[in-house]
Amino acid sequence: MKTQFISLLIALLAGLLPLQAQQVSISGIVTDKKLNEPIIGASVVVKGTSNGCITDLDGNFQLNNVASGSTLVVSYIGYQTQEIPVQKGKTSYQVTLSEDTQTLDEVVVVGFGTQKKVNLTGAVATVDTKALESRPVSQVGQALQGTVPGLNLSTADLGGQLGQSMKVNIRGTGTIGTGSKGEPLILIDGMEGNMNTLNPEDIESISVLKDAASSSIYGSRAAFGVILITTKKGKAGKMTINYNNSFRYSGPTNLPNQLDSYRFANFFNEAAVNQGDKIIFDEETIGRIQDYMAGKITTTTIPNGSNWHFHEKANDNVNWYKTHFTWAWSQEHNLSMSGGTEKLQYYVSGSYLNQNGNLRYGNDNMKRYNLSAKINTKINKYIDFNLSTKFIRYDLDNPIYLEEGGLLYHDIARMWPTMPFKDPNGHYMRNGKLAQLTDGGRSKTHNDDIYLQGQVILHPLKNWNIYAEAGMRVINQNKQVNLNKIYEYDINDNPHYCPVKVDK
Repeated sequence: MKTQFISLLIALLAGLLPLQAQQVSISGIVTDKKLNEPIIGASVVVKGTSNGCITDLDGNFQLNNVASGSTLVVSYIGYQTQEIPVQKGKTSYQVTLSEDTQTLDEVVVVGFGTQKKVNLTGAVATVDTKALESRPVSQVGQALQGTVPGLNLSTADLGGQLGQSMKVNIRGTGTIGTGSKGEPLILIDGMEGNMNTLNPEDIESISVLKDAASSSIYGSRAAFGVILITTKKGKAGKMTINYNNSFRYSGPTNLPNQLDSYRFANFFNEAAVNQGDKIIFDEETIGRIQDYMAGKITTTTIPNGSNWHFHEKANDNVNWYKTHFTWAWSQEHNLSMSGGTEKLQYYVSGSYLNQNGNLRYGNDNMKRYNLSAKINTKINKYIDFNLSTKFIRYDLDNPIYLEEGGLLYHDIARMWPTMPFKDPNGHYMRNGKLAQLTDGGRSKTHNDDIYLQGQVILHPLKNWNIYAEAGMRVINQNKQVNLNKIYEYDINDNPHYCPVKVDK
């Protein structure tokens, strides 16, 4: 039995030796078939493995440990991928790649019409609208993040607060002077508008004109590039009804980890001593902090005359970031209908977005309603008529304290964990800004945007089109602000008016 096992092992090893012998090193060059020039950075990979490399400045490549009979996959952006079989005994290969004409034949929106990519001289990028459909976001700007090279989107100073739109720029942030904005011109079906109020489901295509050549069509307003958005229209055929919805649960993911009160007090004292000052938290206060954290006492502070201490004599243990922020639900519903004949097509859609903010106290909320309709008609062989209309309603309801230019976020970052969440009588303390959020009043913004666009296209001769367009945009805004008095309570539970101080 032992002899048979040894014989079998020798046979297996003998069978593996030829396989090892077939591992060879190969080299070659990758060139452009039309220009006969080397292609720099082309990918050369052994199919089905991670063994690969890219071509150097002369288009050369070299791969080791390549088995005879395997396949080389050679690819580069804008070229058709080639698969080259590795032949036994052949160690040098010359690969030529052809342009991907299918990509060059893609039609993009540019200027007042469309062109094929192969005919473009300016820097133009298109966005796959499938990327918009698959992203659970409330704004088009959020969905565009990472989809176009050179298109930079950043959050404003107030970050994820409801009602904030992302800042947009193309290829940098340079401006032409103080007070000017390096923002691109945004056109929706040929009319300037706010892309962040659009329903992403209504978008057919997005083209981004990146260079200054856009100014030859759109003037100086396009010096920082142009974003062209085309919305969907009907197609000839039976009526198609589409409904989809989205339910989301979102919140802050990278909140700072705040120190507990005991460690905070000791670090604060050490810092004060190091700069030659007296300690901030005395031994009695640190003792109360320890007792409160251990559950030996339940009071968060002590009296300060007729009022309560809320600063260096307090002994609460609050993580203010987690106290103020929470996760929240939002929902979106979309319904569209389209169809028509060869002479008349229609597209009608509606959407509803209800998004709750991330404040745990104060209840901020945003609602958006979108209605759009588009009709395309062929009156006769010489005249086409298109009509498009959009209605967008935007409602924002939040605490008035959020209207103070980010003061809440500024205050949260400055709060000490020792500051009391509530006084011993159960009322919100002034330091936590909780009374301002819950009882300080509301700010309600109501916006209505109405777009109305008409287009007549004349075809006097073959391939000769004359466009006549007219558009109107009406914006109605109503903002209601109610400021309420805020009260704090003394140790006897008596209310006292507490004027809101705005720190600058």
